[in-house]
Amino acid sequence: MYDVVIDPGHGGSDVGAVNGRYMESEIALDCALELKTQLEKIGLKVLLTRDGTESEEEYTMYNIYDEDGRVTMANESHAKVLISLHLNSNLSDNVDGGVEIYASSNSDLTLAKKLADDIVETAKTEYSTNQTDKVEDGVYVRTIEIEDQKNETSFSRENYKGIFDSIPYLYIIREVGGIATGAYVDGTNKAYGVNEYRNSNVGVEGYLVELGYINVDEDLNNILENEDLYMKAIVDSIMNFYKI
Repeated sequence: MYDVVIDPGHGGSDVGAVNGRYMESEIALDCALELKTQLEKIGLKVLLTRDGTESEEEYTMYNIYDEDGRVTMANESHAKVLISLHLNSNLSDNVDGGVEIYASSNSDLTLAKKLADDIVETAKTEYSTNQTDKVEDGVYVRTIEIEDQKNETSFSRENYKGIFDSIPYLYIIREVGGIATGAYVDGTNKAYGVNEYRNSNVGVEGYLVELGYINVDEDLNNILENEDLYMKAIVDSIMNFYKI
C-alpha cells in the first residue's frame, strides 16, 4: 500500500524531448528521485514506476500494461495520487515556457491548481502561455477528440462507440483511473498489452506535471538549478491538499 506514485516521464530508449545534451527522461528521473526523498521525509510511502535501472526495452508504450508495467504498478499500489513528471517542448511561437499541469476531465481541479500555483511561487517560474486545453492559469484538461480517435492505435475501429470526448487524452491519466477516467485498453490491438484495471473502481488520481519547456533556456536552467524547489512545491501541494 502506497501513498504516492511518481512516474518519471519516458525512459529506456524513449528519451522524450531533447535540448543539446539534456534529455527529458533523465531530468524527469532526477526530479522523481528528489521528490521521492522529500515525500519520504514527511512519512509517506512512495512508489517509482522506474528508477533508472531498467533496460532500454522495458519502458515503451508496448509494455506499460505488463505485470511490472507502469500502469499496472500504479493501479496495484492503491495510492491516492500519481504524479507524472515531464518537460515540455515548444512547437509554437505563441508559447514561451512555463508550468502546465494536466488533469482528468472527471476530477476536481483543486489539487491541479494548487500544484501550478505552488510551483510558480516556490520555484520562481511562470504559468505557461499555452492557451490550448487551458482551463485555468497553469491547469489543462485535454480530452480525446474525433481526430484523435481516427489516429488511435491501441484499440480497434469497432471500439469507437466506447470512446467519448470527456475521456482524458493522456494515457497515464486515463489508464490509471479505471472506470472513473474511461480507461479502455483491452488488448484488442495485440501490439499493446491489456489494462486489467480498465473496468475497475480501483484507480489512482493522476496528474501530469510539465515542469517547463526543455527548449526554453530560462525554464531549463531554472529546473536544473532549482530542482529541489520544484519538488518542494509538489510536496507542499500534496501536504496541503491531503491535510498532512
